[in-house]
Amino acid sequence: MRRLLLTTLLLLSACGTSVQPGQSALLYRALRTPAFADKQLPPGRYATWAWNSLVVYDITATNRDEVVHVLTKDNLALPVTVTATFHARKAELYALHTEVGPAYYDKLIGPAFITLVRAEFSKHLHNDLARESPQIEQTVRERLSGIASSHHIAIDQIAIRHIDYDDTVTSAISRKIATRQQAEQKEFEVQIAQRDADIARATAQGRADSTRIQAEADAASIIMWGTAQANAQQKIGETLTPRYLQFRSFDSREGNYFFVPQGKDGLPIIVDAK
Repeated sequence: MRRLLLTTLLLLSACGTSVQPGQSALLYRALRTPAFADKQLPPGRYATWAWNSLVVYDITATNRDEVVHVLTKDNLALPVTVTATFHARKAELYALHTEVGPAYYDKLIGPAFITLVRAEFSKHLHNDLARESPQIEQTVRERLSGIASSHHIAIDQIAIRHIDYDDTVTSAISRKIATRQQAEQKEFEVQIAQRDADIARATAQGRADSTRIQAEADAASIIMWGTAQANAQQKIGETLTPRYLQFRSFDSREGNYFFVPQGKDGLPIIVDAK
């Protein structure tokens, strides 16, 4: 009896299985129907009979890299490294195991992932891949999530990790970019030269306008001064009568006067001084 009990304990200890954190397990019972119970076992140590076992699933996020040879819209073939991040839905673990099994990525997610990546890259031009990579990632994730969701898998993220661009095309693109940059630089220099010329023309025009305005002002001033002088002389000429001049002469105290007698005919009378 003791030997039987000891043997039983040894069998139980030898058939123990541990479920680690981040994992969940289903109990397989070989002698029962159905063989799997719809009950998940949380992390811990479990003793099982030799004819029973635990099927352990990782329910944390898992990454899988795929190197996919794609053909772009402009018929350029290139390898692309893409990563899918996914996890099994814990609440649906029993359905996942009975419908698909532990190799669900190799059976379902992986092939669909590669097919969707090839299909999406075929819609984009080689030169646009770098700019449109986020759009490709989003589209592949949405479509792959639709497939995986019906099989109890959640797709967390799709990432394009590397695109191995064609060297010939890359060199051609680099030359094209360099040529465009040179052309843009020349255009910029021409714009600067045109701006400097416009500034010089505007400055010269401003100086010419200033000189013309000054000349017109000076000419107008001279004309006004000459007109004023002529008017003044005309007024003086109208007022300088002989009587007025005689009055002004007699009125001055510093003047010297010489009287020349005149006859009736207006001629001066010469007096013999002998």
